Amino acid sequence: MYIPRSFHEQDESELLALIGEHGFATLVTAENNIPFATHLPLLAERDPEGRLLLQGHVARANPQWRAFAQQGEVLAIFTGPHAYISPSVYRLPGVPTWNYAVVHAYGTPSIVEEPAKVLSSLRRLASKYEAGRDNPWSPDDAEAVVRQLLSGIVAFEISVTRLEGKFKLSQNRDPQDHDAVMRFLELGRPRGGEGLVELMGARRPKGDGA
Repeated sequence: MYIPRSFHEQDESELLALIGEHGFATLVTAENNIPFATHLPLLAERDPEGRLLLQGHVARANPQWRAFAQQGEVLAIFTGPHAYISPSVYRLPGVPTWNYAVVHAYGTPSIVEEPAKVLSSLRRLASKYEAGRDNPWSPDDAEAVVRQLLSGIVAFEISVTRLEGKFKLSQNRDPQDHDAVMRFLELGRPRGGEGLVELMGARRPKGDGA
């Protein structure tokens, strides 16, 4: 991923926070030089040895998992908040652009075959996305349905080898333009801008944008 210096986010805690908040990922593999992508939720956690793992599952009918054994690295893309930025907010003439935050996670995939580990992963996934509901669903509430589900999915882990973060948040503009973009977003004019304001507030302009 091309990352200008001003937009390079290297704080791992910030990258993991985005993954946790925006866990619906695009998983990209390549076979015979042909890219293949699946859109799916992934969970990030540390194993007992401290390795960062991404955990998920795909439908058994999805051919992507069959390529895992031949893959060196796969790529999981996590896209955070993003919005259009109009050049009309700048003090001097500019061009339209897009502000966004994204994390690329590279790693080595492996199939998870132990039923207990697969079920544990499903429990964690359900716990995350059912949180806050009056009657949260759990795999333990529907044993027969889950047993059928387990036969139709393939669970996997990705051992993360590196994370790349690009937080393009107008840091290459001067402070006045940066503040003007935040006001533009706070007014709710572009869709999706709400989540960018907090990120921008923590990242003041850094300079040249090279």
